[in-house]
Amino acid sequence: MAVYAAHLTRTLQGTPSIFQIAAQEALGATVKPALKRLAEYLAVVNPQRYAWCERWYDELYLLLDFCLQYHYLKHYASSFSECFYGLLRVPISPSNEFHSGVRLPELLEKGSLLLLVLVPYIKDKVEQIIEKWREDNEDGKLGKSTSNQARKAAIKLYSIAHFVLEAAKFIQLARYLTGRTLSPTLDFALLGLTVKEAPPPEPEEYCWSDLFKSLWAGQIGDVTLTFPLLGRGLLNIVQYGAFGVQLLRWWEAKASPVTSLPLPTPPQKSDQAVRWKNKCPVCLQPWKVPTVLPVSGFVFCYGCVSRHVRANGTCPVTKLPTTERTLVRLYLSG
Repeated sequence: MAVYAAHLTRTLQGTPSIFQIAAQEALGATVKPALKRLAEYLAVVNPQRYAWCERWYDELYLLLDFCLQYHYLKHYASSFSECFYGLLRVPISPSNEFHSGVRLPELLEKGSLLLLVLVPYIKDKVEQIIEKWREDNEDGKLGKSTSNQARKAAIKLYSIAHFVLEAAKFIQLARYLTGRTLSPTLDFALLGLTVKEAPPPEPEEYCWSDLFKSLWAGQIGDVTLTFPLLGRGLLNIVQYGAFGVQLLRWWEAKASPVTSLPLPTPPQKSDQAVRWKNKCPVCLQPWKVPTVLPVSGFVFCYGCVSRHVRANGTCPVTKLPTTERTLVRLYLSG
């Protein structure tokens, strides 16, 4: 009877809005790039000690993400970002839930962990390989051999698969908005899950506010520092730290666009510029897929300038800030 009541309590919670769904997805997608920036900074500051962090970052994040998501799925039946926004995973079929009470059934818990951690890791690795092949293809490095033709086919197949997947996500979300399905995403639909608003948390017997009150009142003997208290504090730091990073990314997106920067003075022709006329300033070879960087006006090979801008965010010659979105392809007649 108690398990049945627990199920009713969870099922009768309010249905989350689309804004909550989008917000938790945005928060989840923010953590990995933010930590990668930190790893890159450490590698630059002290390469002898921290270079391995950047080299093995994907694997390190895989381990961290596994531990974090497992903890939240086990104790809150939700992912890290879902828990932050007060959301809860609930099986659509109630018969499976009666065996586990407030926790997800073991099979759904493992499936959720797989889709939250392992699938994104594999997807990122595949994207890195496809991006490298795409750059090689744009640079003209992929010839007519069987292996190169297979790489070109893989690039096209991946583009088609990516389009189909994004379209399927949009359709699934539209069906959720119109009430035709209870699963807001494809992952939830695959596992047979829906999402509900979590019930209010039970009040804690001893929390951080009590600890600080005891310290402020000088009652040192009443101060109790327990492992669960430290754990909750650490998780709160992780949650609000991720939210802070998301806020900073939003602030950066609202910053002045590159087009608002003052126009740079035209560069003076040097002996080197005359000697390497109609050649890329990076590789010093004839242009392959000539591409102009509007912030400086220099023309590069697409592969050369895209790699540099993606890694440094600046023009290779003038060092002016720019983004990969500003690159413009040139179509030069013979």
